[in-house]
Amino acid sequence: MAKKSSKKEIVDIDLDEIPMVEVKKEEPKVEQKPKPQPTKHETSHSLVSCLRNEKVIVRHIPKETGMVTDPRHILYGGLAENARRTFVVPVLRNGAYVNILTDNEKEFLENIMGLEYNALSIYKTTNNYWDDSNVGCVNSVTLTKDDLHLDLSNPEDYIRYKILLANKNYIAPSMKELEDHPKATYQFVIVGQDTEVNRAKLKMSLSMQAVKEFGKIEDNFDKLRYLLQVLEGRPVSPNTKIDFIQTKIYDFIQNGRDSKRVLSILQDPLIDAKVLIGKAVEYGIISKRGDYYYLKADGSAICEPGQDPTLNVAAEYLNSPKHQDTLFAIQGKLNS
Repeated sequence: MAKKSSKKEIVDIDLDEIPMVEVKKEEPKVEQKPKPQPTKHETSHSLVSCLRNEKVIVRHIPKETGMVTDPRHILYGGLAENARRTFVVPVLRNGAYVNILTDNEKEFLENIMGLEYNALSIYKTTNNYWDDSNVGCVNSVTLTKDDLHLDLSNPEDYIRYKILLANKNYIAPSMKELEDHPKATYQFVIVGQDTEVNRAKLKMSLSMQAVKEFGKIEDNFDKLRYLLQVLEGRPVSPNTKIDFIQTKIYDFIQNGRDSKRVLSILQDPLIDAKVLIGKAVEYGIISKRGDYYYLKADGSAICEPGQDPTLNVAAEYLNSPKHQDTLFAIQGKLNS
């Protein structure tokens, strides 16, 4: 029986026949840090400009008081010559600022003004842009008796404009709003440049029309006198010289604010009857009791039954075809 060899058998191995296996190297773990907040304005969408090629005027609204009625007086209109009114972003009852900008406006303005991200947010607890103690920020607007001109293509002027619009109790947003929905608290009004030009044209047009109508009666003493009495709200003596009355009326026409009044009085279809009634009162043919008119002869009211004989009603009464006999009777007495 053969003996087992105690020596290990050596086997030749061909290394080329062993398949090579790639061992993946384990990547070192990297600790994930939170993404830092942007320090400058960054956005994933296109910014849309809120600025516009428009200029506006912020104008004081003069108000007559019992103490001062002369427009030339330094205190006329309720504001002294050097007085100042400063407006800031209003604060709500909870202490937060009114948000005067939309998100798009805020983003665009931050970008174009080179401000930090969220700099115009009303919610910042520190270094809030809208805090009136924050020096160097456009966070307040000071107004005086003089006009303030704002260019809405300028970012800072646009912010001033938005601040004023937010002060709704004191700033009328337009002339139309002021005229249609006047508030006793309004102190200033924002007037668009186009509106200003159109109003100037309208004033010029009204003045020209008033001059034209004035030319038709410039030698009619009775009508001129009646017109001046209505404009001034007080009697004018029949002994007043006609050239003095003409000059006074022309001054009213030159004042753009009164051209419309002059025109409305002169274009009143009842003006002839009203002038006649005024003369008849002076000559004792018609009596006036308060604001009512009566025929002196029989004390009858110059109106239809159920009406009050005011000046307008009395003038309509005399103009009516069925009351021409009364009209002619009054005219006859004045001419006799």
